[in-house]
Amino acid sequence: MVAPARRESRARGPLVLLGATVVIWGTGYWPTAVAAEHGSALMVTGLRLAPGALVMLAAVWLLGAQLPRGRMLGWAVLTGLLMVAIFQWGLTEAIARAGPGNGAILINTNPLIVLVLAWIFLRERLSPLGVAGLLAGFGGVALMVSSQLGGSVETRQLLLGSALALIAALGWAIGVLILRKLSQRPGGIDMVGITAVQFVVASVLILPIAFAVDGTSTTDWGSGTLWGTIVWIGPAATVGVLFFYLALERLSAAKTSSSLFLVPAVAVIVEIARGSTPGVAVLVGMLVAVVGVALAVVPVEQLAAIWRWPGQLRRRPVAAIEIRPEDSDTS
Repeated sequence: MVAPARRESRARGPLVLLGATVVIWGTGYWPTAVAAEHGSALMVTGLRLAPGALVMLAAVWLLGAQLPRGRMLGWAVLTGLLMVAIFQWGLTEAIARAGPGNGAILINTNPLIVLVLAWIFLRERLSPLGVAGLLAGFGGVALMVSSQLGGSVETRQLLLGSALALIAALGWAIGVLILRKLSQRPGGIDMVGITAVQFVVASVLILPIAFAVDGTSTTDWGSGTLWGTIVWIGPAATVGVLFFYLALERLSAAKTSSSLFLVPAVAVIVEIARGSTPGVAVLVGMLVAVVGVALAVVPVEQLAAIWRWPGQLRRRPVAAIEIRPEDSDTS
Protein backbone atom coordinates (compact mmCIF):
# COMPACT_ATOMS: atom_id res chain seq x y z
CA MET A 1 0.00 0.00 0.00
CA VAL A 2 1.27 3.46 -0.89
CA ALA A 3 1.93 5.63 2.16
CA PRO A 4 -0.39 8.65 2.58
CA ALA A 5 2.49 11.12 2.30
CA ARG A 6 3.67 9.47 -0.91
CA ARG A 7 0.13 9.45 -2.33
CA GLU A 8 -0.18 13.13 -1.48
CA SER A 9 3.13 13.87 -3.21
CA ARG A 10 2.11 11.93 -6.31
CA ALA A 11 -1.20 13.79 -6.46
CA ARG A 12 0.40 17.18 -5.92
CA GLY A 13 3.27 16.77 -8.41
CA PRO A 14 1.31 17.24 -11.66
CA LEU A 15 -0.61 20.15 -10.14
CA VAL A 16 2.65 21.88 -9.23
CA LEU A 17 3.89 21.39 -12.79
CA LEU A 18 0.66 22.84 -14.20
CA GLY A 19 0.82 25.75 -11.79
CA ALA A 20 4.37 26.49 -12.93
CA THR A 21 3.26 26.31 -16.57
CA VAL A 22 0.41 28.75 -15.99
CA VAL A 23 2.69 31.22 -14.19
CA ILE A 24 5.47 31.00 -16.79
CA TRP A 25 3.14 31.41 -19.76
CA GLY A 26 0.81 33.93 -18.12
CA THR A 27 3.69 36.22 -17.10
CA GLY A 28 5.27 36.03 -20.57
CA TYR A 29 2.97 38.50 -22.35
CA TRP A 30 4.26 41.68 -20.71
CA PRO A 31 7.97 40.73 -21.24
CA THR A 32 7.12 40.08 -24.90
CA ALA A 33 5.75 43.63 -25.18
CA VAL A 34 8.90 44.98 -23.50
CA ALA A 35 11.16 42.98 -25.86
CA ALA A 36 9.23 44.32 -28.86
CA GLU A 37 10.25 47.84 -27.77
CA HIS A 38 13.92 46.93 -28.38
CA GLY A 39 13.53 45.10 -31.68
CA SER A 40 11.06 44.15 -34.39
CA ALA A 41 8.43 41.52 -33.68
CA LEU A 42 10.06 39.29 -36.28
CA MET A 43 13.48 39.54 -34.62
CA VAL A 44 12.06 39.03 -31.13
CA THR A 45 10.28 35.91 -32.39
CA GLY A 46 13.48 34.51 -33.87
CA LEU A 47 15.49 35.27 -30.73
CA ARG A 48 12.95 33.55 -28.49
CA LEU A 49 12.64 30.46 -30.72
CA ALA A 50 16.35 29.70 -31.16
CA PRO A 51 17.11 28.92 -27.49
CA GLY A 52 13.73 27.20 -27.23
CA ALA A 53 14.83 24.81 -29.97
CA LEU A 54 17.99 23.99 -28.01
CA VAL A 55 15.94 23.33 -24.87
CA MET A 56 13.62 20.97 -26.75
CA LEU A 57 16.53 19.07 -28.33
CA ALA A 58 18.03 18.65 -24.86
CA ALA A 59 14.66 17.40 -23.63
CA VAL A 60 14.58 14.76 -26.38
CA TRP A 61 17.89 13.41 -25.09
CA LEU A 62 17.06 13.67 -21.38
CA LEU A 63 13.56 12.15 -21.66
CA GLY A 64 14.53 9.46 -24.17
CA ALA A 65 12.08 10.77 -26.76
CA GLN A 66 12.29 9.94 -30.48
CA LEU A 67 12.59 12.45 -33.29
CA PRO A 68 10.03 11.81 -36.06
CA ARG A 69 11.09 10.23 -39.34
CA GLY A 70 9.67 9.76 -42.81
CA ARG A 71 6.14 11.01 -43.34
CA MET A 72 5.80 11.93 -39.66
CA LEU A 73 8.79 14.25 -40.06
CA GLY A 74 6.94 16.03 -42.86
CA TRP A 75 3.92 16.52 -40.62
CA ALA A 76 6.18 17.82 -37.85
CA VAL A 77 7.67 20.39 -40.25
CA LEU A 78 4.21 21.50 -41.44
CA THR A 79 2.80 21.82 -37.92
CA GLY A 80 6.00 23.60 -36.86
CA LEU A 81 5.31 26.28 -39.45
CA LEU A 82 1.71 26.61 -38.27
CA MET A 83 1.94 26.10 -34.50
CA VAL A 84 5.32 27.68 -33.78
CA ALA A 85 6.51 29.97 -36.60
CA ILE A 86 3.19 31.62 -37.53
CA PHE A 87 1.80 31.35 -34.02
CA GLN A 88 4.78 32.90 -32.23
CA TRP A 89 5.21 35.66 -34.81
CA GLY A 90 1.49 36.50 -34.73
CA LEU A 91 1.53 36.41 -30.93
CA THR A 92 4.46 38.84 -30.73
CA GLU A 93 2.90 41.20 -33.27
CA ALA A 94 -0.46 41.09 -31.50
CA ILE A 95 1.09 41.90 -28.13
CA ALA A 96 3.19 44.73 -29.56
CA ARG A 97 0.22 46.31 -31.36
CA ALA A 98 -2.84 45.51 -29.21
CA GLY A 99 -1.21 45.16 -25.78
CA PRO A 100 -0.36 42.18 -23.54
CA GLY A 101 -3.85 41.75 -22.01
CA ASN A 102 -5.65 41.87 -25.35
CA GLY A 103 -3.07 39.59 -26.95
CA ALA A 104 -3.43 37.02 -24.18
CA ILE A 105 -7.20 36.81 -24.52
CA LEU A 106 -7.25 36.83 -28.32
CA ILE A 107 -4.56 34.19 -28.69
CA ASN A 108 -6.24 31.91 -26.17
CA THR A 109 -9.43 31.78 -28.21
CA ASN A 110 -7.73 29.11 -30.33
CA PRO A 111 -9.69 26.29 -28.60
CA LEU A 112 -12.87 27.88 -29.99
CA ILE A 113 -11.39 27.83 -33.50
CA VAL A 114 -10.37 24.19 -32.99
CA LEU A 115 -13.96 23.31 -32.10
CA VAL A 116 -15.37 25.05 -35.17
CA LEU A 117 -12.85 23.47 -37.55
CA ALA A 118 -13.31 20.02 -35.97
CA TRP A 119 -17.08 20.36 -36.42
CA ILE A 120 -16.66 21.35 -40.08
CA PHE A 121 -13.88 19.01 -41.21
CA LEU A 122 -13.86 16.13 -38.72
CA ARG A 123 -17.63 15.98 -38.15
CA GLU A 124 -17.14 16.17 -34.39
CA ARG A 125 -20.38 16.95 -32.58
CA LEU A 126 -20.94 20.15 -30.63
CA SER A 127 -23.02 19.95 -27.46
CA PRO A 128 -25.51 22.71 -26.63
CA LEU A 129 -23.12 23.84 -23.89
CA GLY A 130 -20.30 23.91 -26.45
CA VAL A 131 -22.37 26.07 -28.81
CA ALA A 132 -23.18 28.44 -25.94
CA GLY A 133 -19.50 28.60 -25.07
CA LEU A 134 -18.59 29.41 -28.67
CA LEU A 135 -21.11 32.25 -28.82
CA ALA A 136 -20.01 33.60 -25.44
CA GLY A 137 -16.33 33.35 -26.32
CA PHE A 138 -16.56 35.19 -29.62
CA GLY A 139 -19.05 37.66 -28.13
CA GLY A 140 -16.61 38.45 -25.32
CA VAL A 141 -13.80 39.06 -27.83
CA ALA A 142 -16.06 41.35 -29.89
CA LEU A 143 -17.02 43.33 -26.76
CA MET A 144 -13.42 43.55 -25.60
CA VAL A 145 -12.11 44.88 -28.93
CA SER A 146 -15.05 47.12 -29.87
CA SER A 147 -15.07 48.85 -26.48
CA GLN A 148 -11.47 49.99 -27.04
CA LEU A 149 -11.98 51.55 -30.46
CA GLY A 150 -10.99 55.20 -30.26
CA GLY A 151 -9.29 54.65 -26.91
CA SER A 152 -5.65 54.91 -25.82
CA VAL A 153 -4.51 52.30 -28.35
CA GLU A 154 -4.58 53.55 -31.94
CA THR A 155 -7.57 51.98 -33.69
CA ARG A 156 -5.54 50.79 -36.69
CA GLN A 157 -2.96 49.11 -34.46
CA LEU A 158 -5.64 47.55 -32.26
CA LEU A 159 -7.50 46.05 -35.22
CA LEU A 160 -4.31 44.90 -36.94
CA GLY A 161 -3.01 43.33 -33.74
CA SER A 162 -6.35 41.60 -33.16
CA ALA A 163 -6.37 40.26 -36.73
CA LEU A 164 -2.80 38.93 -36.38
CA ALA A 165 -3.71 37.28 -33.08
CA LEU A 166 -6.64 35.49 -34.71
CA ILE A 167 -4.42 34.42 -37.64
CA ALA A 168 -1.93 33.00 -35.13
CA ALA A 169 -4.76 31.23 -33.28
CA LEU A 170 -5.99 29.81 -36.60
CA GLY A 171 -2.52 28.45 -37.40
CA TRP A 172 -2.38 26.80 -33.98
CA ALA A 173 -5.87 25.36 -34.39
CA ILE A 174 -5.06 23.79 -37.78
CA GLY A 175 -1.90 22.28 -36.33
CA VAL A 176 -3.85 20.86 -33.39
CA LEU A 177 -6.31 19.18 -35.74
CA ILE A 178 -3.45 17.63 -37.73
CA LEU A 179 -1.80 16.29 -34.58
CA ARG A 180 -5.15 15.05 -33.28
CA LYS A 181 -5.64 13.06 -36.47
CA LEU A 182 -2.11 11.67 -36.35
CA SER A 183 -2.45 10.69 -32.68
CA GLN A 184 -5.37 8.42 -33.58
CA ARG A 185 -3.09 6.18 -35.63
CA PRO A 186 -1.74 2.95 -34.07
CA GLY A 187 1.20 3.76 -31.84
CA GLY A 188 0.27 7.41 -31.46
CA ILE A 189 2.91 10.14 -31.68
CA ASP A 190 5.89 11.28 -29.61
CA MET A 191 4.92 14.85 -28.78
CA VAL A 192 8.29 15.80 -27.28
CA GLY A 193 10.14 14.70 -30.43
CA ILE A 194 7.62 16.40 -32.73
CA THR A 195 7.75 19.62 -30.70
CA ALA A 196 11.56 19.64 -30.89
CA VAL A 197 11.37 19.46 -34.69
CA GLN A 198 8.70 22.18 -34.71
CA PHE A 199 10.92 24.57 -32.75
CA VAL A 200 13.99 23.82 -34.87
CA VAL A 201 12.08 24.37 -38.12
CA ALA A 202 10.51 27.61 -36.88
CA SER A 203 13.77 29.07 -35.57
CA VAL A 204 15.71 28.12 -38.72
CA LEU A 205 13.02 29.86 -40.78
CA ILE A 206 12.24 32.96 -38.71
CA LEU A 207 15.71 34.05 -37.57
CA PRO A 208 17.30 34.34 -41.08
CA ILE A 209 14.18 36.11 -42.38
CA ALA A 210 14.39 38.56 -39.47
CA PHE A 211 18.01 39.43 -40.27
CA ALA A 212 17.22 39.70 -44.00
CA VAL A 213 14.17 41.94 -43.50
CA ASP A 214 15.17 44.03 -40.47
CA GLY A 215 18.95 43.74 -40.49
CA THR A 216 20.81 44.50 -37.27
CA SER A 217 20.20 48.23 -36.94
CA THR A 218 16.58 47.93 -35.76
CA THR A 219 17.50 45.87 -32.68
CA ASP A 220 19.06 47.23 -29.49
CA TRP A 221 21.61 44.43 -29.11
CA GLY A 222 23.27 45.99 -26.06
CA SER A 223 20.05 46.17 -24.04
CA GLY A 224 20.08 44.07 -20.90
CA THR A 225 16.31 44.44 -20.79
CA LEU A 226 15.99 42.81 -24.21
CA TRP A 227 18.08 39.78 -23.28
CA GLY A 228 16.45 39.45 -19.87
CA THR A 229 13.00 39.28 -21.42
CA ILE A 230 14.24 36.89 -24.14
CA VAL A 231 15.40 34.46 -21.45
CA TRP A 232 11.90 34.45 -19.93
CA ILE A 233 9.86 34.22 -23.14
CA GLY A 234 12.35 31.86 -24.81
CA PRO A 235 13.98 29.05 -22.79
CA ALA A 236 11.78 29.54 -19.71
CA ALA A 237 8.58 29.40 -21.78
CA THR A 238 9.88 26.24 -23.45
CA VAL A 239 10.46 24.67 -20.04
CA GLY A 240 6.77 25.43 -19.44
CA VAL A 241 6.01 23.25 -22.47
CA LEU A 242 7.96 20.37 -20.89
CA PHE A 243 6.15 20.85 -17.57
CA PHE A 244 2.85 20.66 -19.46
CA TYR A 245 3.83 17.35 -21.11
CA LEU A 246 5.03 15.86 -17.81
CA ALA A 247 1.71 16.78 -16.18
CA LEU A 248 -0.15 15.30 -19.13
CA GLU A 249 1.49 11.93 -18.40
CA ARG A 250 -0.20 11.84 -14.98
CA LEU A 251 -3.50 13.62 -15.59
CA SER A 252 -6.19 13.39 -18.23
CA ALA A 253 -6.08 15.71 -21.23
CA ALA A 254 -9.26 17.46 -20.03
CA LYS A 255 -7.83 18.17 -16.58
CA THR A 256 -4.49 19.29 -17.97
CA SER A 257 -5.94 21.56 -20.65
CA SER A 258 -8.53 23.13 -18.37
CA SER A 259 -5.77 24.67 -16.25
CA LEU A 260 -4.60 26.74 -19.23
CA PHE A 261 -7.71 28.92 -19.00
CA LEU A 262 -5.86 30.60 -16.13
CA VAL A 263 -3.07 31.80 -18.47
CA PRO A 264 -4.91 34.86 -19.86
CA ALA A 265 -6.20 35.61 -16.37
CA VAL A 266 -2.62 35.74 -15.08
CA ALA A 267 -1.67 38.03 -18.00
CA VAL A 268 -4.51 40.44 -17.17
CA ILE A 269 -3.59 40.40 -13.45
CA VAL A 270 -0.01 41.31 -14.39
CA GLU A 271 -1.32 44.24 -16.44
CA ILE A 272 -3.47 45.43 -13.53
CA ALA A 273 -0.49 45.13 -11.15
CA ARG A 274 1.52 47.30 -13.56
CA GLY A 275 -1.17 49.98 -13.34
CA SER A 276 -2.61 49.32 -16.79
CA THR A 277 -6.13 48.55 -15.60
CA PRO A 278 -8.61 47.88 -18.44
CA GLY A 279 -12.00 49.57 -18.46
CA VAL A 280 -15.10 47.85 -17.13
CA ALA A 281 -16.35 46.89 -20.61
CA VAL A 282 -12.96 45.45 -21.51
CA LEU A 283 -12.77 43.44 -18.29
CA VAL A 284 -16.29 42.11 -18.84
CA GLY A 285 -15.41 41.14 -22.41
CA MET A 286 -12.26 39.37 -21.22
CA LEU A 287 -14.17 37.49 -18.52
CA VAL A 288 -16.93 36.44 -20.93
CA ALA A 289 -14.33 35.27 -23.47
CA VAL A 290 -12.46 33.14 -20.91
CA VAL A 291 -15.67 31.64 -19.52
CA GLY A 292 -16.91 30.96 -23.05
CA VAL A 293 -13.74 29.07 -23.91
CA ALA A 294 -14.05 27.02 -20.72
CA LEU A 295 -17.69 26.13 -21.39
CA ALA A 296 -16.93 25.19 -24.98
CA VAL A 297 -13.87 23.04 -24.32
CA VAL A 298 -14.00 21.52 -20.83
CA PRO A 299 -16.29 18.46 -20.52
CA VAL A 300 -19.39 18.89 -18.38
CA GLU A 301 -18.10 16.31 -15.88
CA GLN A 302 -14.86 18.25 -15.50
CA LEU A 303 -16.69 21.54 -14.98
CA ALA A 304 -18.82 19.88 -12.29
CA ALA A 305 -15.70 18.47 -10.62
CA ILE A 306 -14.04 21.90 -10.64
CA TRP A 307 -17.20 23.39 -9.09
CA ARG A 308 -17.30 20.73 -6.34
CA TRP A 309 -13.56 20.65 -5.67
CA PRO A 310 -13.32 23.40 -2.98
CA GLY A 311 -16.05 21.76 -0.90
CA GLN A 312 -14.48 18.33 -1.25
CA LEU A 313 -11.12 19.71 -0.19
CA ARG A 314 -12.63 21.17 3.00
CA ARG A 315 -14.37 17.91 3.91
CA ARG A 316 -11.59 15.50 2.99
CA PRO A 317 -8.39 15.10 5.08
CA VAL A 318 -5.15 15.34 3.14
CA ALA A 319 -4.05 11.85 4.18
CA ALA A 320 -7.09 10.38 2.46
CA ILE A 321 -6.23 11.73 -0.98
CA GLU A 322 -5.79 8.85 -3.41
CA ILE A 323 -4.76 8.46 -7.02
CA ARG A 324 -7.92 7.45 -8.85
CA PRO A 325 -7.77 5.61 -12.19
CA GLU A 326 -8.98 8.65 -14.12
CA ASP A 327 -6.11 10.73 -12.71
CA SER A 328 -3.62 8.69 -14.72
CA ASP A 329 -5.63 8.82 -17.93
CA THR A 330 -3.54 10.37 -20.67
CA SER A 331 -6.24 10.39 -23.30
